[in-house]
Amino acid sequence: MTLVLVMMSVVGTASSALAQPTAADEMAVRQRLAAYAEARMNRDAAAEALCYTEDGDFRSSAGPFVSGRAAIEKQLTVNDPTYQFVLTVTHLRFLTPGVAVADADLVTGAQGRTAKLVGSYVLVRQGSNWLISAARIAVAPAPREPKP
Repeated sequence: MTLVLVMMSVVGTASSALAQPTAADEMAVRQRLAAYAEARMNRDAAAEALCYTEDGDFRSSAGPFVSGRAAIEKQLTVNDPTYQFVLTVTHLRFLTPGVAVADADLVTGAQGRTAKLVGSYVLVRQGSNWLISAARIAVAPAPREPKP
């Protein structure tokens, strides 16, 4: 029984060590999200869609669930020249060496009508590239009152 517990501990420690990102992985994930944000700011839905995996999916509180690059491109098309988009990564966690979850604060919308949103992005490594596999966007929660 003791041997089994020791083996489980070693396996758990080894798998935790595997999930540790390299600096290059963290930089690549952040660069992918920056490229996505830049494409969004430039209203380039085709470039945005290329930041996703072929079977990636997207859902926001303002629109339907869509899957696949073509549907994502259609969903993310913006024509208003005053449209703004700012993505700030607030937390990044690697679940495995090839899967990361990034949480972000977003400011988006046409000039004078911007909204504060929150986003969660699941990114996966495909070869040497990190791509968005899933994105979930929601209205940012109201700030909480501090407790006395």
